[in-house]
Amino acid sequence: MPTTRRGSLFPLLTLVGLIACSTSNSGEPGASGGGGTGGSPGVGGTTAAGGSTTATSVPATGGESTPGSTVDTGGVPETGGTPDMGGSTANNTTASGGTTTTGGTPTAGGTTTNRDAGVAGAGGRGGSAGRGGSAGSMGGVPTAGSGSSPPPPPPPPPGTIPPGYPTPTADNYAKCQKVAIGTNDACGGQPSGNLCIECLFGGTDYNTSETSPTSDATSKAGNYVVTVTLGGAAAGDTYISAESTRGMLQSVTTNPGDSLTYAFVVNVRDMEGQPKHAGGPGGYPGLDLFFSGKNPQVSAVGYALADATTKPIMVYVASDSTTCDQTGGAFGGWAQMLPEFFGPPVGISNYANSGASSGGYPFWSDISSRWTKGDWIIIQFGHNDKTDTDAQVESNLTPHVKAALAAGVSPIMVSPPARATSIPIGDQTSLHAAAAKAIGTANNVPFIDLTALSTTWYNGLGMTKTQVLQAYHAGGTDQTHTNLAGAEALAALVVKAIKDQSIGLAQYLRQ
Repeated sequence: MPTTRRGSLFPLLTLVGLIACSTSNSGEPGASGGGGTGGSPGVGGTTAAGGSTTATSVPATGGESTPGSTVDTGGVPETGGTPDMGGSTANNTTASGGTTTTGGTPTAGGTTTNRDAGVAGAGGRGGSAGRGGSAGSMGGVPTAGSGSSPPPPPPPPPGTIPPGYPTPTADNYAKCQKVAIGTNDACGGQPSGNLCIECLFGGTDYNTSETSPTSDATSKAGNYVVTVTLGGAAAGDTYISAESTRGMLQSVTTNPGDSLTYAFVVNVRDMEGQPKHAGGPGGYPGLDLFFSGKNPQVSAVGYALADATTKPIMVYVASDSTTCDQTGGAFGGWAQMLPEFFGPPVGISNYANSGASSGGYPFWSDISSRWTKGDWIIIQFGHNDKTDTDAQVESNLTPHVKAALAAGVSPIMVSPPARATSIPIGDQTSLHAAAAKAIGTANNVPFIDLTALSTTWYNGLGMTKTQVLQAYHAGGTDQTHTNLAGAEALAALVVKAIKDQSIGLAQYLRQ
């Protein structure tokens, strides 16, 4: 029986509980520039020796940032996907610290060695991870908002291939190649000393245009069902990402001779990353996979467009830059890490976009034209609604919640993650958690108070504000937008709430 260790990638979260994206029409709080390759901390871990994060300077209050950027009423800029022109840089290195036992409170930079209910422990991004438990699946009948009934079976355990999924082959894996980390954003966020294996299954034409995805990319878009076999003659640690720095599978540690197969769903769009991101890459056509770690071990890959027999249950995401698929590894939206926690038949389709607000979100039709009965939609707005009242936010979002319910799609209301403007976290009423809760109550749909959960998490880290920003936030200075470590931490909070509330999606968490 092969011995594996599923990666625990950041400090255990105790509960009482892009690159910052482009133009913000509503004045989303600013983000500093992108980090240097390998500079951002490993997800939940600490930076490799000598690793640092590069951050651009923040324009003065009321100042104006680079083209594609705007400044909110408070004068804090949001970058347009690249470091500000002419901005100065500074290195911010994450320090390592003590360890945390299960259920304990992490100290600064601390690590843990196991994961519970979707909340992961420590281990550098793509590095070796401590042996620990996995997120359990929820049995029984789903509660309100569960989607289709009866539901499909929960994700299969590692080593099994879901019915209709392709068998992984060595020939497919032979199409992959080793590349330098950061090459056209390959293996974004990895320490520079790690290895990166790039698999471009749709083509080699890299498109950097935001406005005109190639016809090839459009023709090869869709939901792909994927299988991979990890392990080999040598010991290995393998992290899997896809498309634009989207986390797909937490780091898996294998012993020599191990062979273990995993399956997952990858939503491939013609425009990678955010659905509309000035300066963001269109990427490569078709499916793109990336295997990384100190010594990634892969032997076979299978992939195919989903068909009637393998049609996934899709979880759509409507939100802003705190949630969106970021590019390059210096920034991370929490929904781009959500696929790590779910196995087949669930796939994540993230339509979050920078600058979006409850009354200014242009992608409702993109989502509603694709959803089908039994799908889900996560809705989170508030960061860009600073001038609106709770009643206005509720009025803006309620019609979309009702439209989802009418289509047999299950909404989950989520309040925004807290801003780390101070530690302890200060007042967060401007994020409109009250509006999200009211919508959930009025429409009998689940509500996850990520504002409160993230506040409790931040306050329980035992870190100073500077330490929190360096460990979990973009560029080590951005108070609103997280790096990949922070994104995964927030995703784990959402996942734990899904399980704790017995929301129907919990049955699809990875075993």
